Amino acid sequence: MDTGKFLEDGFCLIKEGISKEMLNRLRTIANEIENEALELHHKGSTLQGACVTNDSVGPRVMRFDDLHLKYTDDLLNLLATPSLLKLIKEYSGVTSVVLQTDILYKHQHPHPVVKWHQDAPHSRNYPYLNVGIYLDDANLNDGCLSFVPKTQFKTQDLFELETKYGWNPPGVVQQPVKAGDILIHDAMILHSSAPKRSEGVRRTIYVEVRPIEAVLEDAHQDEKWALLRKQWMKEILKRDVTGVFTENEKAYFESEEIEIEDLMQQISEHRCAPLPSAYNFKEVSGPDYPVPADLQIS
Repeated sequence: MDTGKFLEDGFCLIKEGISKEMLNRLRTIANEIENEALELHHKGSTLQGACVTNDSVGPRVMRFDDLHLKYTDDLLNLLATPSLLKLIKEYSGVTSVVLQTDILYKHQHPHPVVKWHQDAPHSRNYPYLNVGIYLDDANLNDGCLSFVPKTQFKTQDLFELETKYGWNPPGVVQQPVKAGDILIHDAMILHSSAPKRSEGVRRTIYVEVRPIEAVLEDAHQDEKWALLRKQWMKEILKRDVTGVFTENEKAYFESEEIEIEDLMQQISEHRCAPLPSAYNFKEVSGPDYPVPADLQIS
């Protein structure tokens, strides 16, 4: 892991970050969620945590939030994967906690694009990571994530950027990813995702990570919310069988024992809003943005 390059550029790719067995299990989960959400949607109901959009070709699942509440054991196994624990420890520090886990579905155009944005503008006194675990390939020129390196250090003028450059601001880098890879980025780096041209769906699990001191200092979420995540991190580290975190480092997370089901119930019931992402909400459209000309219907 090249920490220096990550700190400078704001993103980093870790190839084959999860095992084939883990990848297959997560794909099964993604399929189960999609099928259940669509089945309920057709019945006029909803799956808690799921967002279904009515695209011009029919309803399609966009995302499923709070993956850890429905698939707790699987998520504990994923989050205790050595490659994930190593990047959390190296890029965010030994007092870091997992804030949130969600899964995003990106379908072939027509489907909402992800315009230029910054995930969570904050003080930058501490790291704030967004970790993507890819369940499917994200190929070059097919709606993979695009970044503008070194833009994570301050809030950006998104209206000016979209108006002047569309999908292609100076220095933009597309980052293709293979299924099983992990793509980590600074929560404030400028990034986007153009339309997906190929058939099928791309699923990515996103994990937000911050030092607990950052959560407490910002006070955007309350102390109880932070301490529940500290207890969650304790449960994750119980499965650190390779010893990525030392026993002394794990001791930081020691707290009163609680059954994992009870902990997830408390996390479910005690909700605080996340730090808001920064988008440009003014209308910007051109021959190639946000929908490229060859995909527009005349």
